[in-house]
Amino acid sequence: MDSVLENSIEEWRRFLSRSAPGHRFRNRYCRRQQAGRDRSNLRRFCYIALGIALAIGSILLAPLPGLGWGTLFVGLGMIAGEVLHVALLLDRTEVKLREALRHAKAMWDKLALKGRVLVTLMISLGVVASAYGAYHALIASLSVLTVFSS
Repeated sequence: MDSVLENSIEEWRRFLSRSAPGHRFRNRYCRRQQAGRDRSNLRRFCYIALGIALAIGSILLAPLPGLGWGTLFVGLGMIAGEVLHVALLLDRTEVKLREALRHAKAMWDKLALKGRVLVTLMISLGVVASAYGAYHALIASLSVLTVFSS
């Protein structure tokens, strides 16, 4: 188990340090394809299926507290390591997200303290409302299940 964790950490470091934004996923795809030429198609399929399951599970559980969005990106990264089109899509998405985040940070830096407090309160309110809605949706689905099981 330690070697799996060490390999994952080394792969993550390589992903961040050796590749420029906009080329990271494509480079990771190429590295995985070169390193895994002797891998079976079943192993590739299982890796892709695990990535898809992780991504879908993360989307479904995103409103709940926890890793949600982080695991979504891990799942998409797993898929991108095996599917070139997904790797290219994630490269383009990374560049666009970096630009949007750079713009948002510039706007945040220009915002007065009152504006920052207001934005933070609105985001907090949205998170609480989402958690409240998710809780009630979960309770409603559980009550429906108990009605059908009776």
